This record gives sequence, C-alpha cells and structure tokens, in this order.
Amino acid sequence: MVSQLTVKPHLGKPHLYESLLIDPLHCRRVERIARKQTRGSAIAWEDAAQAAQMKVLQALRDGKFRQGGVVEFSRWATTVARFEIIDLVRKEKHRSCASLDTALPGTDVPLLDTIADELNAFDSLERSELVLSAIAAIADLDRRHPDRGYLKLWQGQIQSTTQTRLAKELGITQGEVSKRWKELVGNVAETLGLGQPSTLKREHETLRTQKVNRTRSMAQW
Repeated sequence: MVSQLTVKPHLGKPHLYESLLIDPLHCRRVERIARKQTRGSAIAWEDAAQAAQMKVLQALRDGKFRQGGVVEFSRWATTVARFEIIDLVRKEKHRSCASLDTALPGTDVPLLDTIADELNAFDSLERSELVLSAIAAIADLDRRHPDRGYLKLWQGQIQSTTQTRLAKELGITQGEVSKRWKELVGNVAETLGLGQPSTLKREHETLRTQKVNRTRSMAQW
C-alpha cells in the first residue's frame, strides 16, 4: 500500500520515490483510470497505463514534485497519470477524425460524410459518438482478425504513413495493403449498418439531390 511505505521525501533525490510507482495500489489505480478512459477507443489500456507511468516517472525526475510526503506524492502521481491518459486518448480521437475522410471502396463518398448523411447527425456531439463507434469497430475487427493488421493500417492512415512503409512493416505487398485497407473501410461501414458501397453511393446521391431540391424550394418560397 502506498500509505504504508516508509520512504521519506528528499528533494533532489527523486529516485527515492520511484519505488512508489510500482506499488500495487498505485498500479491498480492507474489501471482503473486507463481502462475507463480508453473504453471505446483504439488505444489498449495497457499502453495507456504504461505511457502514464512513464510520464509520471519523467515528471518526477524533472523535479515536478516539489513538496510533500508519501500520501501527497501518491495523489500527485495519480493526477499526472490521469491527465496523461486523457490527453493520449484525446489526441488519438483527433487523429482518427481526420482519417474518416477516406472514401468508401467503390465510391467517392467519405465514410464520415456517409455516416452523417445516413443518420442525419450533423451535431458535433453526434459526430463524436459516430467516430467513437467507428474506432471501436476497427479495434474489434483487429481483435477478430489479428493476421490482417487492420489496426496497424488504421494507425498508418492517421499518421500519413506511405503504403510502401506499411507494406514493409506488415511484410506484405503494396497491393495487399490497398486491398486490406478497402476491406477495413468496407467492414467498418457494414459493422455500423451502412450497407454496401454501391448502395451507399446511390443513397448519398439521393440525399444530395433531396438537399438541393429543398434548398431550391426554400429559395423559391
């Protein structure tokens, strides 16, 4: 237990507190935060927890914890870990939003535009929920088909990684990278109940026509 450890504070020697970072109570606390904050995201809670621990360790070595005893350090470390995890998830969601501009296979319709049109969800909150659903679908597909490298492809798209580099990292050809990306986008659309690409294209064009007609009617009125 963190409160039971007898390590005494000593400014200038942050390594004396490092043992507290592997205390079971502290680790469980960070794990709970990581599990909660990464739910519905493409980030594994284990990765988030590790990143948080490294952030706390670096902050400690940089002298960011300036005063207090074991209890104060425990609270400080938990706070630093929580904010690091929240920031990590926020950045991942921001990158994922940009990736949803990719067109569905066989169409020129961006996935996010199709989702928005299909559900008539233009409100920012609804868009965020749709993004989270798409990310969760990708994570689930990756777990069910680990040999396809779907999550790696998604992350590569977010980070603007070239197909050549992705092919090298996955040990496949560029053609296979393109094929798997189309599979991924198609599977996400199907998982979210958006139908097949050909149907989506027709529906998207129909919705666009309806919008134009409504705009003209309003103008005439």
